Amino acid sequence: MPQRSKERRAKTGGSAKSFTDSDLRDAALKRAREGNASSSGAAPLPSSVERPVAQAASDSSDSSAPEVSKKVRGAEYKARLDATNAYLKQAEEDFKVAEKQWIMVNDHPWTLAGLFDSARSRFEAAKKQLELLRRKRDDVEDAARRESIPPGYLR
Repeated sequence: MPQRSKERRAKTGGSAKSFTDSDLRDAALKRAREGNASSSGAAPLPSSVERPVAQAASDSSDSSAPEVSKKVRGAEYKARLDATNAYLKQAEEDFKVAEKQWIMVNDHPWTLAGLFDSARSRFEAAKKQLELLRRKRDDVEDAARRESIPPGYLR
């Protein structure tokens, strides 16, 4: 029986080539560059998304396309989260300084009466900025969670 299978495969020329999602993306990009419309009707990916997906696909040939896209999206979310955390750290430091000034002015209203309004407004502005950045950080984490990005990709 195995001999017949070998003979049949030899006659047909072996197994047919299987196409992956990255092969289809590459073909769509090639058609788009040549100016032809895509026969599948799907629009090609924007250039900002194409390169990371193609690079990630070439780096890990054994992983599936959804896993690669999750890694790419996870890297994008990680970059956004890192930038937000950097701003958040600076806002926390500004808040601490404004809070110390506000406490000083509030504890000594008679001697520092001229600084009362400016210290209060500075403290309120720092507090609002800190809350805004915390919400932004939470929004980035929630968006990644909604796209089923594993938490480890954000670390």
